[in-house]
Amino acid sequence: MIAMLALSPDFKRTRVWLQDRLWGRRGAEQGAGSLRQSLSEIRRSLGSDHPVLVADRYVLSLERALFDLDVEPSMTIAPGRELLEGLDIGEEGFEDWLRLQRQAVNTGHVPPERASSGPSLQAVNEPAQSCRPRVVLVSGERPSDEGASLVADSLIDSIAKSISELGAADIFDFRAHGPRDGAVEPWADTAALSLRSDIFTSPARQTLRLALLQLPANALAWSSSLQFPAKEGLDLSDPRVMLCINQVVNVAIDHFVKVCGANSDRTAASALCHSGILHLFRLGKLNFDAADRLFASAFTAERRGIFLAWRAYLRTFLLAERQFTCRQTIEAEALDFIYRALELDPHNSYVAALSAHVHTMMRRSYVAAYELAERSLQLNHANPIGWACLGIAKSYLGKTKEGYEDTLLARSIAGSAPFRYQLDALSSIAGTIAGDLGSAIDLAEASHALAPTFAPPLRYLSALYAHDGRHDLSFEMVQKLRATEPDFSYDKLRDKGYPAAGLHRASIIQSLPRKQL
Repeated sequence: MIAMLALSPDFKRTRVWLQDRLWGRRGAEQGAGSLRQSLSEIRRSLGSDHPVLVADRYVLSLERALFDLDVEPSMTIAPGRELLEGLDIGEEGFEDWLRLQRQAVNTGHVPPERASSGPSLQAVNEPAQSCRPRVVLVSGERPSDEGASLVADSLIDSIAKSISELGAADIFDFRAHGPRDGAVEPWADTAALSLRSDIFTSPARQTLRLALLQLPANALAWSSSLQFPAKEGLDLSDPRVMLCINQVVNVAIDHFVKVCGANSDRTAASALCHSGILHLFRLGKLNFDAADRLFASAFTAERRGIFLAWRAYLRTFLLAERQFTCRQTIEAEALDFIYRALELDPHNSYVAALSAHVHTMMRRSYVAAYELAERSLQLNHANPIGWACLGIAKSYLGKTKEGYEDTLLARSIAGSAPFRYQLDALSSIAGTIAGDLGSAIDLAEASHALAPTFAPPLRYLSALYAHDGRHDLSFEMVQKLRATEPDFSYDKLRDKGYPAAGLHRASIIQSLPRKQL
């Protein structure tokens, strides 16, 4: 057990993963009992050094500062020697694992599960200081109307909050006053943008202009304007306003990723995280593996809950795409990540939203998802993932019309976010549950157009087309699914444990042909 932890990513594994490989031939209860007994024996043997082994309900790990390794992942062993010589226990899962590790040290090739991605740990830790993305908030032209200025500043606050929550940049607010004399400018020697708001008034309307300027030259990176009747004022709950907030956030993040990513010696945790997000939404096993390593590297560089939340969220994709070997393992990992993320960042709306999605997918705990999604929107009303998760939770809890409307709002305010196709898919699921099957098909088709290999819309389209009598199109979706899921059939959709719960809520499973395509 110690050897497996020492040779694992981040020196940790879930209890289920270890139990499957060390006691796989025993029943679940007997295997869990053997695991507990072994932990007790290890602690007794370690004596005063027992803090090196950390255990909770889901995960076991080794405290890196308290032990040394004589074999690193990239090292080879001298001829005539063997990794963990004599450590053969007759369990098939353990023998498979050990065979891969021995091949790695004999050839110098690191197994995929032990490989690191991107910069070394030293490169992650040191440059984070030299490429620290920052957003400087400044005030532009303001009318005498204090109400308009207050609403404009609230809009800037919402944008700044989203950028900060996603770990994209530090925020410096100089709207009331500029830097003090002699103070070092917060954008010196770093990637920085200025977020400026100007308000222009006329008798009939007011215009709010937002601009992102690249510092220190004040080069224009992005700008947009919102017009609203002078008598009504600006409504922060208006979907156009929330869309504007997310557009600014997306532009700022893209800018920071390009600036930091183009300089290999200036890598920030934020750039690692958002590179991981891009890999995640490109789909596929290689991208999922790369995304997980990048999120882990970001957390190593900066201990923020949002990086753990993305690792948990990634595991919902492994479930949806059926790219896992043990369902219990990815569920335990996801839950462990969100619990730790919520402890570290309890007031981060994106941590709450991603946690809501984990509860929906992993446990189908819709009440917990509802409460977390509501918390997300209380913290940040413009969070599109929060709206989508709230809508899905409402849909499964019986508020189908409200839930469907919330998911449609989510996709309308997301802008160019890389997760747009998933919001389309979630809207299709909510539309299916609400009984608006025509719109559900349109939304699933939109998701499929943006991400042709994404499994959820293919599953729903295969059922929705068949229900609508378009069997040729249903067959086409089945064939596409079988490219990555060779055993797919209508019987899979009938299985309540299969990731297509919304189809059962809509009761269209009965209309599927009995004959397998």
